[in-house]
Amino acid sequence: MSYVDLHATLRDWPYEAEKISVRKILSADDSIRVQMRVELGVIQMESEGRPDGTAPHGCATLLDYHKKRLTKFEEKNGTTLGFGLTSEECDSLRTEASLFYRRYIAFFVLEEYESVLRDTSHSLAVFDFCGDYAFEQEDREALEEFRPYVRMMQARALAYRSMEEGEPASALAHVNRGILDIRTFFEDAGQIDAYEGCEELKILKTLATDLNIQLPEDSLLSTRRALRNAIEAERFEEAAKLRDDLQKRYPNLTHPVSEI
Repeated sequence: MSYVDLHATLRDWPYEAEKISVRKILSADDSIRVQMRVELGVIQMESEGRPDGTAPHGCATLLDYHKKRLTKFEEKNGTTLGFGLTSEECDSLRTEASLFYRRYIAFFVLEEYESVLRDTSHSLAVFDFCGDYAFEQEDREALEEFRPYVRMMQARALAYRSMEEGEPASALAHVNRGILDIRTFFEDAGQIDAYEGCEELKILKTLATDLNIQLPEDSLLSTRRALRNAIEAERFEEAAKLRDDLQKRYPNLTHPVSEI
């Protein structure tokens, strides 16, 4: 086994405490990998699959493995009742979620928003799966405190992607949906008093203000056009967000998708 001294690499890529330093590299096997500079070295991640490059039980991710377990259990028993995750299994899923967290932060810095959406969706799916199937209440709730943060990152990625596509109205709709989802999270948790002080909410509200400034004067026309484009492109989730945004901002509007 040979070892490589990283001194030259770390010297040429100094750590900067005030910023997140990320880069992509082309490896010897022509794979794209992502590197993040941290205080004591460099974290390297795969750009696809699990960030650490492993395939738990022959599956792309540990979540995929447990979903297959669930499917087999249901096929055998005709129900999902009785299926569950042990504390050890939940801990392993939490570790996987933390790996995806590091990577979607890296991709956000790189402005690769599709990859951010992929990885935040995986994290939220882990939250949901543990919440639905963990045997212990503590394991069902362990990840929930991070949901507003992941949802905020997802909303920002959706918004910036829409801005890249020249759709500020769609961007605003994604941000407003993120704000609503965070409020719903605190309401369901019986913690509505903590909602206004939530840092994730403040970030999304600031972004919403910035996006409102960028909207054309006739924002109703712009949003209707964005809604029509989303429907025609069969981006139905985006269309639903735009329709909700229209109804919120124009409560007397009876036909959101009228002729333009």
